[in-house]
Amino acid sequence: MSSERATAPGVGHVGPLLSARCTGCGKTSEKRTTEIVGEPSRGSFQHVCHSCRVVTWWNVLEVVEESPEGDR
Repeated sequence: MSSERATAPGVGHVGPLLSARCTGCGKTSEKRTTEIVGEPSRGSFQHVCHSCRVVTWWNVLEVVEESPEGDR
């Protein structure tokens, strides 16, 4: 039995690689998601923040790497 939790597709594993800032603590990190609200280059998305220890909103700072064609 695997100890890994199943996660929803599009949350953390697929999509463009984004540099983003947590709205809770201000931590900057690189995240992947396809669930962006607004424009991919300046929108927001929900993702886990390991500093806050909860799911928070993140604001996109820049698109680091576009998603591969298979992720769309």
